[in-house]
Amino acid sequence: MNTPNNPADDSVLWTIPRPDWRQWERKRKAKLWQAIALLCELEPSRLESPRPLSTVPQSISTTGKLDTVFTQPPPKFNSLLGLAKTGIGAGLLRPDKLDPEKLEESEIDLTVFTSWANTIGLVFPGGYPWQPEMNIQATGWPWGRYETNLLRKLARAADLFWKSYDPADPSSAPTNKQVIEWLIGEKVARRTAEVMATILRADGLPTGPRK
Repeated sequence: MNTPNNPADDSVLWTIPRPDWRQWERKRKAKLWQAIALLCELEPSRLESPRPLSTVPQSISTTGKLDTVFTQPPPKFNSLLGLAKTGIGAGLLRPDKLDPEKLEESEIDLTVFTSWANTIGLVFPGGYPWQPEMNIQATGWPWGRYETNLLRKLARAADLFWKSYDPADPSSAPTNKQVIEWLIGEKVARRTAEVMATILRADGLPTGPRK
């Protein structure tokens, strides 16, 4: 990956399109910088030749719209890439193929990367297709090391919606609708999502609107 000569400027308008998650969800591995771009909701292919907008001639296409141009990554990208490199150095993020000369070119399993990002509290963009690996000791799930795609999503929903629930404060509980809509967004069938939301619902929690 080429590195821009000039530092990123917050005043620059970024024209990098969002990733096509339907294409990316089929992939298991990526280079570290590509994984960071995806976490920033940037299409990695548009960062392979980053150039400042001020140096790129813009032209009008036959549709009358301004052609999309390559640009340098925004500051968030550089910040997260630095965090990931630190994680590799500390042994908290383990690439499948380490490139000691250019850490950003190291190949990483996207599920492993997602687990690392989840551990340090990073926020995933909407549509992000990979789930963190389950930590059985941390979660206490009863099925041992056995897991499936739906079990991973069940665990993720529990972490997202129920870890802050306070039994003494019913208003801290999510609604079934919130959990169901998130699961449907993760490509779980509606009926399955409804059952999963019911399984996660706290025992004895009153029905109806939260107060």
